[in-house]
Amino acid sequence: MTAPLLRIRGLTVRYSSGPAVLDGLDLDIGAGECLALVGESGCGKTTLARAILGLLPRHATVTGTVELLGNDIGHAPAKGRRALLGTHLGYVAQDPYAACDPIRTVRHHIEEAWRAHGAAVPPGVVEQRMSALSIDAAATRLGDRPHQWSGGMLQRASISAATVHDPELVLADEPTSALDAELADGVLHAVRRASRSLLLISHDLRLVENHADRIAVLRDGRIVETGRTGSIITTPRHEYTSQLRTAADSIRSAPRPAADSYRPSATPPVVTIDRVSVSYRSGTAAIQALHDASLTVHAGEIVGIAGPSGAGKSTLLRIASGIEPPESGTVTFAGGQASAPRGYVMPVFQDPVASLDRRWPIWRSITEPATVTARLSRPERLRLASEALARVRLGGLDPHRRPGQLSVGQCQRVAIARALIARPSLIVADEPTASLDVTTAAEIIDLLRLTRASGLAIALVSHDEALLAAVADRIVRIRDGRTGLSA
Repeated sequence: MTAPLLRIRGLTVRYSSGPAVLDGLDLDIGAGECLALVGESGCGKTTLARAILGLLPRHATVTGTVELLGNDIGHAPAKGRRALLGTHLGYVAQDPYAACDPIRTVRHHIEEAWRAHGAAVPPGVVEQRMSALSIDAAATRLGDRPHQWSGGMLQRASISAATVHDPELVLADEPTSALDAELADGVLHAVRRASRSLLLISHDLRLVENHADRIAVLRDGRIVETGRTGSIITTPRHEYTSQLRTAADSIRSAPRPAADSYRPSATPPVVTIDRVSVSYRSGTAAIQALHDASLTVHAGEIVGIAGPSGAGKSTLLRIASGIEPPESGTVTFAGGQASAPRGYVMPVFQDPVASLDRRWPIWRSITEPATVTARLSRPERLRLASEALARVRLGGLDPHRRPGQLSVGQCQRVAIARALIARPSLIVADEPTASLDVTTAAEIIDLLRLTRASGLAIALVSHDEALLAAVADRIVRIRDGRTGLSA
């Protein structure tokens, strides 16, 4: 047998004096292979990727060996390891916004893949690569800053930058979590073509099933099962693997709300968006994000919003939340108000890490909305935060931790806890389960279903139409900034 491309033995990682995040982990990846690493949020998937790349924080304690092409990169000096990044080892980060400098253009971030190694950027190649990843008007849009792109668009830019040198191995950490199913499938095909081997970190078992040669299941820092994709999916040996599969199926097989289960309230809608238009500048060009788009949400109703990446879904939610005013059209809230009262609308953003103040312990972020209407002592806020964390399946998490100490999936659950604690009339949720493992996603969906019994309205954006069909009373489709008929 040939030696594995990547060989990991006894890898253990601890942060400060806490428990082991990775505990004696062994893993091999063969040349030309796509290995999928699956497991619940916080189980150590991202830590493994960072350990391979040498990107762990200084306070992390690491033991064990990591070998690439027979060379021990786990103990290599920083300069030697940096020389591998991009040329031999590509990386697609889970959070594309955090991976980008907000004052640099998207073009700069992709071209840096050449400049970091002293190479010239081939003329026209950046535009070609982005067009191949379904970015329309790529030559114009590459001059935008990262915040002007949707999460799905920016993730495709990160994928392009990670694969420009055809590296032997690409580590892709949830590379398609912000993409619709059709685009995600095409993007992963592109990643596989551009990389000789792939470590695919994902919670999307359907996506893994279509692209991985083998699957490794990670739980609490240990590999509990490894095998060929077909056998893992159809006949898992470990009970935990079976639970992940069952949870994935439960989201999509749940019966859609019955046609007579929801009756629009006789009171005015929670929010009414009527023929609004929004455009953004991209250099000298104008990008039409919304064009005469309309949306109405009633109390106790869950409205799903579906459409391809870049269609205007996030912009529509920002309009509904009052964060952004429209250029034309009207937005009215209950009682005909042109602006929402404080705490009336709570957002759950597409980028959960950036939505939390990195300097604050999470208890402060979670309970901040509750202080709008009441003065609360620190002990009271800690109690409320602990209760809110328990509702989103983070009961064992220390509320004094900061966002940088959490996984992206954990940050998303913290953001959902913060939204619910305000007891708003409307939640606008932008891909609230995109960063979550299937088990947690199923529980969050159940939680959203229960909250509408109190009259809470939810506008829910997701690229996962099967999930929307299972949870939403109506589905509004949007394409090229135009809303269509409800489903």
